[in-house]
Amino acid sequence: MLYTVRPLERIYATPRTKETLKKEQKEREEAQYREVTLPHGRIVTRQQGEDYIIERIHSTDMSDYLNSDYSPGSSYKQQ
Repeated sequence: MLYTVRPLERIYATPRTKETLKKEQKEREEAQYREVTLPHGRIVTRQQGEDYIIERIHSTDMSDYLNSDYSPGSSYKQQ
């Protein structure tokens, strides 16, 4: 049994080397981000090829967080 306040993802994750950290930083710098306005907030999308992937959502309407169209990691259809 393991009793800890640390998230299990941090404990059991594979250690990242300097090379992988540099690669992740480079990918973040090269990524194209775009904000899309919603009626009660906004979502932040990242371009991946021809598609836009939802990164995060900021909204004052709680039903937006339950909407599967706005869930992080899903593809956002341009309108």
